[in-house]
Amino acid sequence: MKIIVCLKEVIDPTLNLDFGLRHGVVFREGLPLMLNPNDAAALAMALDPKEADGTVEITAISIGGEGVESYLRNALALGADKAVRIWGDDFENLSPYQKAKLLSKAISLYGADLVLTGVKSLDTGSGQVGPLLAGRLGWPCVTDVMAIEAEENSVTLLKDIGRGEREKLSCPLPAVAAVKGEGKLPYAPLDKYIESKSSEITLLSPTDLSITPDELKKDPAGVTRLTYPRPSPVKAPPLDSSLPAFYRILQLLEGGITKRKGQMLEGNSDEVAEKLYQLFLEEGVVKRAGQNQAGR
Repeated sequence: MKIIVCLKEVIDPTLNLDFGLRHGVVFREGLPLMLNPNDAAALAMALDPKEADGTVEITAISIGGEGVESYLRNALALGADKAVRIWGDDFENLSPYQKAKLLSKAISLYGADLVLTGVKSLDTGSGQVGPLLAGRLGWPCVTDVMAIEAEENSVTLLKDIGRGEREKLSCPLPAVAAVKGEGKLPYAPLDKYIESKSSEITLLSPTDLSITPDELKKDPAGVTRLTYPRPSPVKAPPLDSSLPAFYRILQLLEGGITKRKGQMLEGNSDEVAEKLYQLFLEEGVVKRAGQNQAGR
């Protein structure tokens, strides 16, 4: 089995990220960086079947400057067989769609049975790269994956469906799995770590992936700005003055925030996509062409 793991460098989440209504990017200059925890969990998940089956081949891929090579070398020290870095001019502010385009070309070049990505990153948190990547490859995609059991022509996945519940499902290969986890990697053996310092990391440019600059610039799903998530306030009910202060505050809190609601969309894939699009329009998540768009 060939497994490709996509790794991303993010800003340390303990810091105050400088982004808001006027900016479409996260400012990174001068800030400490780290490997995205969900991507680290994906790498740890890929190492488990390799330990059990010596025929498993792992390739670590990252889009970034020379700084991401430290994560790729650590992946090699932990057991990855190949490391690939994708970089080119004007790559500083790539959108999820552009990243999926680059990664899909690299995956087609190297070949894979299973692609693992983080379910989302800690800086922008769009959660789009995995599904967009699967869409470009024409493969099935499962998100919020907590565990994987590899079989001959399929994988059994444990999916987090929220509220502490898990769903176990079988997915045919090839497939894309967006992993959710804490991202704790084991320490690499010292000899492997030293050996990785001189290991080769393949550098690919858009030209190597048969992507022209004009083709890469085309982005139908561009993010125009980033905003902090906020609950939708509703009108608070009249308070009962006979209640103690604690219960009045509790009553105010319960009535001042809209409770989350779930809705099941039924039909074939085209019908569900159309219903989901109409729902996004009603909620204001997306806007029709010609209107200002807001990335959330």
